[in-house]
Amino acid sequence: MWHALRAELAYFRPWLLGGLGIAAGVVMILSVLMRFLDEADGPPIFVVAIFPIIAGMVVSFIAQSYRIEERRARLLLSGPLTPRQLAAVTVLLPACFVGLSAIAVPLMIGLAALVAGKLEPVTLRIVGGFVVQFWAYAQLGPLAQESTAARRQRRGRAAIVGWAVFVSVILVLSASQFFLQSIQGHLWQAVAVVAAMGVAAALYQGRTDFTR
Repeated sequence: MWHALRAELAYFRPWLLGGLGIAAGVVMILSVLMRFLDEADGPPIFVVAIFPIIAGMVVSFIAQSYRIEERRARLLLSGPLTPRQLAAVTVLLPACFVGLSAIAVPLMIGLAALVAGKLEPVTLRIVGGFVVQFWAYAQLGPLAQESTAARRQRRGRAAIVGWAVFVSVILVLSASQFFLQSIQGHLWQAVAVVAAMGVAAALYQGRTDFTR
């Protein structure tokens, strides 16, 4: 399973590097604007932490669409992988993309501080909140895909559970916006991530075909 996950990460590495490059360009432009804006008018430095994490989330969606078009599931299942292991790869891949992009956050913040000419304290709680939030968004892709597949394959109960969890995760993430600076808000986001990953993996294992 871990070999398959590494292979998937290597396959989509150019997309991730390209996304981070675009994020760096956006950070540069925003930092130049912050340099010439008054502190009261400009955004805080930690806002730039959003862009690399968004890049990881977008790449996870791209990887999901490529997996559908290239029938990668059937290719991987032709080897020693089981549906359970492939389900784990499916839900771990978005987490890896978001996690790898989060590594670039300190570099982006340092670049913004250097160009903008000001350094502001950035707490791990704020950056961690961004990471968990966009990680949850990234996990909604596999969850929606597997809920749709369950409906197409006439697994009615599985489809209902999948879409119910999907809506619940959206509601939890929406409500957590009011508690972004609190531990409680981050915990609810983490619960949403775990729920989305667990249900998506369970639905994947219940597939009757892996063609789409």
